[in-house]
Amino acid sequence: MENVHYLEQFTSRKDGTPFDDVPDSLNEWMKRYMQLTVIGVRSEEVTRKIGLHLRRFLDYFIESYGHDRISTCLKRDVLSWQRSLQSQELAPATINNHLASLSSFTTWVQTQDPDQFPAGDPAQGIRELGLPPLEPRALSDEQVRSLTNLCDRLERFHQLKGRRWKGKQAPLKAHSRPSRDRAIIYVLLSTGLRRQELVDLDWDQLLPNTPEQLKNVRRARIQRVKGKGNTERTVFLSVDARLALADYLEKEREQDVTDETQALFLSPKGLPARKSDGRLSLRAINGILDQIGRWHDAEVSDSARKISPLRPHDLRHTFAFRLAQETGADAYELERRLGHRSQRYIQRYTNPPEELAALYVEEF
Repeated sequence: MENVHYLEQFTSRKDGTPFDDVPDSLNEWMKRYMQLTVIGVRSEEVTRKIGLHLRRFLDYFIESYGHDRISTCLKRDVLSWQRSLQSQELAPATINNHLASLSSFTTWVQTQDPDQFPAGDPAQGIRELGLPPLEPRALSDEQVRSLTNLCDRLERFHQLKGRRWKGKQAPLKAHSRPSRDRAIIYVLLSTGLRRQELVDLDWDQLLPNTPEQLKNVRRARIQRVKGKGNTERTVFLSVDARLALADYLEKEREQDVTDETQALFLSPKGLPARKSDGRLSLRAINGILDQIGRWHDAEVSDSARKISPLRPHDLRHTFAFRLAQETGADAYELERRLGHRSQRYIQRYTNPPEELAALYVEEF
């Protein structure tokens, strides 16, 4: 059977028809479920995620059996899919979200047509995977100090290598943007932005947004940061972040601007993978931080100060833990600055990293 992603075609909510006309097909039941209970009811972001999760189960089921007959779907198939997701090394929370989407779908089908699953709801009774301890991976003060030291020397790491440049000032590699990468690190450290929030930033959200003003102003901010759940917030920039952004705007951003570009952080012109609007991808942000983390660790001999693999969320946790210390773990301030509504995640940021907790005990 040809594996066609019909779920990708959902763009609007449609009126349903009686359920007895739905064929014995997972795909058709998923389409009906999305049309009647998700599209136009849930946010666009949530709708997209639910569709993705269901499509992945559909793909797995078709690949396993060569058909998509819903009447043959059993609990063992859902358990097998759960193990398949684990084998892909997805995070436990991500796998649980996939199972939650599928469970909502199968529960709905069971309600509409109790005879559709001969052996009962196939997702019922499947346990969620255990989540890791709620302890953030925040960088220590020493790690932040050595990371920022490296960022202030980042140009050297982007220079061309070889004998021909020995004793000379080597030029930068063609698509290197060290000032941009330095600014990204400092912005993440001083704002706690999520990776997606950073990618979505536009130049006009930065106030002020000229190099001269950023160098001289006492306070700068990024406004209208779009977070989860259609929330918006304002974040403020440290001195280091302001100066790093000023350098980036002055030295590099202009050479990558086109009429279509609005993003604050841009991919280099001429890069094959560059999007039409020049906006960096999520994968690009991961790559930038991963490379900086490896350069950092190559200079550090003390294993306790190594930071690789460096991930965007590590810097978010670092900002959040420091903010919790400065505010006395003020829940309102943490919610406001981090764009979180869940107390579960707020508490995550107030817990000290293991290294710091060990020092507390050492001082007893």
